[in-house]
Parts: sequence; C-alpha cells; structure tokens
Amino acid sequence: MSTIYDVARLAGVSKTTVSKILSGNKNVRPSTLEKVNAAMQALDYVPNGFAQGMRRNATHTIAVLLPEQYNYGYMEILAGVESCANRSGYMTFVCSTGKDGRYEEKYLREMVRRRVDGILYFTYRRNTKSLNYLERISRDIAVVVMDNVLKGERLDCVRVDGQALTKQAVCCLADKGCRRIAYIRGLHGYDATAERFRGYLDGLDARGLAFDVRLVEAAEFTMEGGAQAACRLMRQKPDALIAATDMLALGALDWFGKNGVNVPRDVRVIGFDDIPLCLWSRPRLSTISQNQRMLGETAVKRLLARMSSPEEEPFTLLLGGGLVLRETTG
Repeated sequence: MSTIYDVARLAGVSKTTVSKILSGNKNVRPSTLEKVNAAMQALDYVPNGFAQGMRRNATHTIAVLLPEQYNYGYMEILAGVESCANRSGYMTFVCSTGKDGRYEEKYLREMVRRRVDGILYFTYRRNTKSLNYLERISRDIAVVVMDNVLKGERLDCVRVDGQALTKQAVCCLADKGCRRIAYIRGLHGYDATAERFRGYLDGLDARGLAFDVRLVEAAEFTMEGGAQAACRLMRQKPDALIAATDMLALGALDWFGKNGVNVPRDVRVIGFDDIPLCLWSRPRLSTISQNQRMLGETAVKRLLARMSSPEEEPFTLLLGGGLVLRETTG
C-alpha cells in the first residue's frame, strides 16, 4: 500500500506539504494541490494514516458489503454477523452495493477511510476491480469473502459447498424415480450460484441422466423470476425441479399452484438456503440448508482470527449443510 512518502516523491513535493494538504491546510498553491491530488489518485493512496495505524487505533467496527439487505437469505446471515460481532465488542456497518456491484468500490474505499477493523464481502457478480482492491488492502485490514468461489485471490473465504449439496439434491430426486430434473439458475454472470449449477450437472452424471439444455432456465433471484422460469420449463414436462435459491423455488411453487400443477405428484421441487418462508409455503418447500446464521457467525470469527494473526496464510473454510425434505418432494 502506498505511503505519504510515495505521494510526495511522485508529486515532487515534501512530505510536510502533503501532510498540510491532508490536514486541510489551504495555504498551498493550486498547482501544488493539483499535483498532490493527482499523485494520490495514481498511487491509490488512502489518507488518515490508515496503512500505518490501523491496528494500533482499532475502531471496533466491521463493514458488511452485500448486494441487497432485504434478501431473506442475507437477513439470516446478517443476524448471525451482528450477534457474533456484538458479543465480541464490535459494531457493524451494512452497505448495499446493488445486484450489479456498481457501488462496491465506492463503499470499500469509504469503509477504509472510516478505518473499519475488518470487511465481510458478498457479491452476486465477480467484480475484478473490487477484488484486486480488496487484495491490496488486505495487507492492512482483515478481509473475509463469503458465498463466492475466488480462485487466485489471497483472501480468506467462508462459504458452504453449494456444488456438493446440489449434487446431493439431484441424486435424491433421481433415487425417487425422477428422470427429467429441471433447474433454475441465476442469470449469467452471477458467480454466487454458478457452483450450484455445476453440482446439478454432477448429480445428473452420477445417476446416469443425460443433460438437456431445454430443462435449464436462468432468472433473476426473485419469486417473479422463479414463476416465469417455471412457466417456460413446464413446456418440457419435467418431473422435478431444483432452484438455485429458495426465492426462485417459491416463485415456481406459486406458479404451479395457480396453474393446476400438483406438487409433488406432478413435479417435485427443491430450493436452496432454507429461509423461514419455506415453512409457510403450501406445500412446505423442501430445500438445501446452509445454516445461514452459523455462516454469518463463522465469518465474523474468521475475521477476528485474521485480525489477531495477520500473517497467517489465507484459506477457504467450507461449512456443512444438508437436505431438508418436506412436502414438495413427497
């Protein structure tokens, strides 16, 4: 991470001049101010003494960056995050970056300026620029990535093995006699559920079922998206359906109920997440549980461990999960 000395050297001024500008001193020539600002931008310099003093001046705050706060899955994870953080004496900042990640870098930089002690990072899409920035600042601040597969980045990651769990769901349906198992995935570019789709393919292969591209639909992670995908999929006469999230599965279930499709007699249905709404659907939704509160708590514990041992090698922590079979699978 760049220092004030690097800024001074690039701008061709003294360290004292840079310090004056950072402290808000206006008694500086406009041309000098322009050169210093350009140097800070070129070096990606973060003011407020962050790089030198973060660990000595703990703020006891944790930033949580996620695509949307009002997603039921994230609500459960946030409950686990806040519970564990509060017990450990930390407050949390929660920032919604948008489904397309357009605010990710803005919020990351702002949290660094606010000198948070750690960052928990979620994303729907792989934002290379944000990840590169995270990797750079992780030398001076604890960072844990959640619910995403990151290959090559030297960052801690806490997540469930969506690939193995989805494969288990496909095998379960096949063992119940299903042969045309449909799948609703997220739109292309959403890394968060890409590995779950790979698990779907693994399950078909494990049970000797041919992959049929007509049995796969992509949709937004909403009930409406799930309903629209279910409508299209029923033209292919599937006997089972797995969705990448519970919200997609609940949307499909709603469409089935409104259009005379009996679940589970005509189509068996499995979601992913085990959000509380699964118990309120009729019939009650079978799903893949990833114990989201535990996921949030474990991420905070990993973050605290990283703060205590900043030199430790980064690693990925895979949490367990399992099938929760209810009425939609018979």
